[in-house]
Amino acid sequence: MRFDDRLTTVLKGSLPEGSGAATQWRQVIDLLAQKPGGLANQDVQAGLTRLRDLHERVSEQDRLIAVQSLNGRLRSAPLLVYLTADTDAVCDAAMAAADLTPDIIADAFPRLSPRAQQRLQAQGYEFPGTQQESAVPPAEPEVPPSDSDSDENIAMELPANPSEDPAGQLAESQISALVEKIADYQKKRPAEPPRLPVDDSSDDSFFGESLETIRFETDESGTINWTEGPPKGAIVGVTIAQPAFDEGPGPDAYGAAAFRQRMPMENARMRLCGADIVTGDWRMSAIPCFSEETGRFEGYRGVMRRPNMAEDAGQGGINVERREQLQQLIHELRTPLNAVIGFSEIIEQQLFGPASYEYRSLARNIMDEARRLLAGFEDLDIAVKVDSGQLPESSGTTKADWLFERMTQRLQGLTQSKVVELNISKAEPVRPFALDGESVERIFARLLSAAIISCENGETLKGELRTRIGVQPTNQFMLSRPSRIKGVAEEKLLDPSQGIDGDVGESSLLGLGFSLRLVRNLAQSAGGSLTINADNIALTLPAAATSKIKIRETESE
Repeated sequence: MRFDDRLTTVLKGSLPEGSGAATQWRQVIDLLAQKPGGLANQDVQAGLTRLRDLHERVSEQDRLIAVQSLNGRLRSAPLLVYLTADTDAVCDAAMAAADLTPDIIADAFPRLSPRAQQRLQAQGYEFPGTQQESAVPPAEPEVPPSDSDSDENIAMELPANPSEDPAGQLAESQISALVEKIADYQKKRPAEPPRLPVDDSSDDSFFGESLETIRFETDESGTINWTEGPPKGAIVGVTIAQPAFDEGPGPDAYGAAAFRQRMPMENARMRLCGADIVTGDWRMSAIPCFSEETGRFEGYRGVMRRPNMAEDAGQGGINVERREQLQQLIHELRTPLNAVIGFSEIIEQQLFGPASYEYRSLARNIMDEARRLLAGFEDLDIAVKVDSGQLPESSGTTKADWLFERMTQRLQGLTQSKVVELNISKAEPVRPFALDGESVERIFARLLSAAIISCENGETLKGELRTRIGVQPTNQFMLSRPSRIKGVAEEKLLDPSQGIDGDVGESSLLGLGFSLRLVRNLAQSAGGSLTINADNIALTLPAAATSKIKIRETESE
């Protein structure tokens, strides 16, 4: 048996504040507007009560936008009566969005606001004898107390503490009378099948002691509006568009970046709060959905799952206190290292006078080791920022030619010392990266450095860049796999302790595995990905959505 308990789910919990209040107000009017016949009277009454309670917490602009979004889907007479008692702008929007039969309009007309009545009369509606009736609001009917649970004896009255606003009092009186009329109408209808009771206490017993997967859907703003199975109250309303803040719910930087780029996400970290059965970390995989008729983005559909033991051990987040301590330590170590590098350059370049060859060689070695340490600390600092979502959001565009020129200058010394030839080409036309220059350079520099160090002396490293056209265009960089890491499984390569034997002096301070993992996390935080295949390494980053390239793009070497 299936039943619609979305309104009950939305109304659970205390009144939200800020943007949460506006979101709930929009959800309630959307559910009331489109399901007038499928809701019990007490549900309609509870929904209207919640709208009244949220009235002062939701700005007029938010209420107006929410009502305008109904756009011909407002089929609930009680909701129409309530909305027409709001401001003139909201009243006009509600009347424009209404889709009611003439009979229902005739029943509701005496209880509509004077402005709404004038609009109907201007459109040619004639309701004899209603002008005098609408001038004085009808008295609120008294409903005798009853212990019966049937719909015939439900007391249709709003809770105590009515609004002091005269328009609010008028709306309450009108709504109560109209809901009573609907109740009388429903008495004559055949009895509805019994509804399953909605009880929070059944959530845990339904799932036992654990919940391993959650299927969900979001709207275009990234807010989850549907989920399969209880407890919905802890999941519906959570957004996947913004990274989690402090201990609140939300995705990691990779998930939020994928949402901004409207790209599929795989195993993004997600944190949920609330009910014990869902509280904690999850892994989220989802795909964007677009309208078949218009191509308009409609939201995401996906599934969340609990992380396995390897993911818990290898990707556990750094808590706030440890993160701040680590960043402070990096700062304190970076300052003396910069001083060591500066004095070493003075000696190596003989700026303060002549120095012997042995002395200058020693200074050069110290300078190289200090720079290696500094690069390792910078990588560690970036890794902490990516893990905590503190890495600034990248904006702007970067041309491929500028990137290749920077890589040539930056990697020249490393390629010469390893005697490695770096051969990079692009399949024209190539769109600019949808990232700023610093972000793209950071990702490519660490990937190519790790790849060069993994090559044999005299080896040729080949790479190709091409643009993949689609709803969200991407730039894909295919790099041949260095010979010394061919045949090594991806899990082992991404192990932070993984290194290259025999290259202690040239390899990254934190190891090959840490460097590749850092590149992957940086790519994911930018809305891309890093995939290690049998013969190549594929780096995908978002490309500029607009381009001077003609619609029919062709590839040429």
